Amino acid sequence: MTEIDPTSTLGALVTQRPGRIALFERLRLDYCCGGGQTLAEASTRRGLDVHTVCAVLEALDDAPVDRAEFDDFDWRRASLDELCTYIVDRHAGLRKELPRIDELLSTVVRVHGAGHPELHDLQRAFLAIREELEPHLELEERTLFPACRALEADGASIDEALLTAHERDHEHVGDGLAALRELTSDYDSSHALCGTHRALLGALRSLELDLHEHIHEENNVLFCRVRELNGALPCATEGRLALTNREDARRRPGDARAEALPRCCQTWIIENARRRRRPHRPPAAAGRSPSDPAGAQRQRRTGAIAE
Repeated sequence: MTEIDPTSTLGALVTQRPGRIALFERLRLDYCCGGGQTLAEASTRRGLDVHTVCAVLEALDDAPVDRAEFDDFDWRRASLDELCTYIVDRHAGLRKELPRIDELLSTVVRVHGAGHPELHDLQRAFLAIREELEPHLELEERTLFPACRALEADGASIDEALLTAHERDHEHVGDGLAALRELTSDYDSSHALCGTHRALLGALRSLELDLHEHIHEENNVLFCRVRELNGALPCATEGRLALTNREDARRRPGDARAEALPRCCQTWIIENARRRRRPHRPPAAAGRSPSDPAGAQRQRRTGAIAE
């Protein structure tokens, strides 16, 4: 039986089993930029009972299911070159998706903006993310990833300031994603103004998940490996990331008694348990051979979170 240690960091828990991402997304536990928080700390800040969260994780981990459907390739065993190559592949997807979302947003604002001024706020928030993210991707590919490959091949150490700067950029993107979620009322499509608006909300939701996973893979996997090779402390003993002032304001110690689990999470657990009892049919191969972990990972992500 799996036993979850509440002192484990969120980043470590997701790195061990990426299938846990779905539950953490439902509980709004920040495993990417806030991956240095322990499960106990993160649960307390969200007003959740950590023992209940541990019990749910243990139940999901021990459920009789084809593990390959939920847990992806273990990137802790990959080389830095493989990690960097995989992340660059994800960059290609972002470069296609960001202009598509921009176009959807422009259409929605043009058609409905006069009667719904909040759409202009949404557009400004998205453009701020895009304007920060696109040069960030370029910088990673021109400086960070070559440095990671050189570290592995030749032992050329990487300046800690470079990693810290990228983590700071990731925090800014995380703040922007939180703003998008707030401006769209959690991407609630029941209030969509038209089909294009509904498509926009779905695209923004998918972007959020993709970027959460993307940042986790860099902060909690790639950067941890780099720091270990640099001779720094192991990842498990790295300092924990501080929450933003906004998050601290939402939950201060003693503000409210911890609840068991949000209702949306309880519903998700029931739906997920039912889905797990169905026979698993692997998706058809698309773009990469089944032996390629990066391609297989993207295939398994489809439908990973029940809405």
